[in-house]
Formats: sequence, C-alpha cells, structure tokens
Amino acid sequence: MKLLKVDQNTIEKTSKFAKEVFIDYYNDLIGNDQATYMANLFLSDEAIDNLIKQGAIFKILVLNETIIGFSEYQKQDSRLFLSKLYVHKNYRNQGYGKKLFLDCISYAKDNNLEKIFLTVNKYNTPSYNMYLHLGFKVIDSVVNDIGNNYVMDDYIMEYTI
Repeated sequence: MKLLKVDQNTIEKTSKFAKEVFIDYYNDLIGNDQATYMANLFLSDEAIDNLIKQGAIFKILVLNETIIGFSEYQKQDSRLFLSKLYVHKNYRNQGYGKKLFLDCISYAKDNNLEKIFLTVNKYNTPSYNMYLHLGFKVIDSVVNDIGNNYVMDDYIMEYTI
C-alpha cells in the first residue's frame, strides 16, 4: 500500500476515480443529478489542478497499483481544512480511511496546526458517525449555495490534535 501525493502526472486518473467514488457514495443521499454536478464542479481535472496550485494537498491511497481512496486538505489560518476523504466502497471499514486521516494529522503536526476541521452533510450518517468516532465535535452548521439550485447543508466539525 502506498500513499502518494497527486501531481500533474496523476491528476487525470485521480479525477476519474474521485468522481466515480463520489457519485456512487452520494447518489442515494442527494440524488444523481446533484452528485454528478458536485463531482464535476469539485473533482474535475481542472478543479484538482486549481486546488493544488492554491496550496491544497491531494493524496491517493494505492493498493496493488489500484487507487482505493483519496484525500484533500489545505492549511487555512491556524487550522487544517480536511475537504475530502473518500475510500472506494469495496475497501471501507478496513482501516484505509483512518490511514488517510492519520496522514492529515501528521501534516497538521508538521505545520504546527492544533486543529483539523471539515464539513459533513447533515444527512450523511455513516461519515458523521465515523468523524465522531475519530474524535471530531460539531462546532457549527452551514448551508452553502453551490449553484444550479443546489446547496450543501453541512455540519462543521473540528478535531483537536
């Protein structure tokens, strides 16, 4: 198993994998139209490239030459914003998500950040419960308009290192 930083050579395959996992995961939760819209908005080749240029760190988790998970995080002021953490459905509940999360903690520690925060859909019970289990606490909630008559209705959660 390898945890690799996404670069110009791996953006395209990362985007393809990320879109598939995202749409599959959110299809039942928010509907295919919104899931596809969000995947194209946030996980296209161009979106990933732009985020990396703005300082975001994208990582892919590779097992036997196959991408099985990915994460994206970025330093924001004195905290680390964990924007994305996804594992392919065939590899969930096997510790791979935790491996991605531990990488975020390591980055935060290396950069003297004491907190990690994220947003999670209020109705995404499995992820919400996973973050509670990892030690996150709800600190706020937010509704963001993302265009095309869609919103993201999320909890803001925070983890203290």
